[in-house]
Amino acid sequence: MTPLAAYLSHTAAWALSATSRPGALQLELEEIGVAIVISAAIFELVRRKRLMERYAILWLVAGATVLVLSLAQGAIQSVAHDAGVDYAPSALFAIAFLFVLVMLVQFSMTISRLSDQNTALAQRVALLQQSLEAEHSGANGHDAAEEPAGAAGVLSGPTDPA
Repeated sequence: MTPLAAYLSHTAAWALSATSRPGALQLELEEIGVAIVISAAIFELVRRKRLMERYAILWLVAGATVLVLSLAQGAIQSVAHDAGVDYAPSALFAIAFLFVLVMLVQFSMTISRLSDQNTALAQRVALLQQSLEAEHSGANGHDAAEEPAGAAGVLSGPTDPA
């Protein structure tokens, strides 16, 4: 028997036995519902431009994984058995933990990159402001220290009256 045939046989046997287990169908329907809600929420966030597509892909993979695992309960049993785990929900928890770990690493890399970009942009703005102040003081023929207080703060934005 090929591995695919063995897997399909195992999955079919599980599906037939699902009716004999109380609440198994209800649990499977709840898992499918969760997968559909996750996917619909991600699509809506992307549609409203609240979530970028590159991040949505990871969440859609999570939703698809939940859907596949809920439809093929035999797959969870097989993964748990192959990993040497006696209790299948523990294997599902381990899969979820690995997914969260991948998400955390990916978000940490994004935050690090954005932090570096923010620092570089702040430095560039400071250099541009210094350059503009130097041009302004050179064009008027007097030193920047002699300028009125309001003229130097034009680029710095509104001041807090408090």
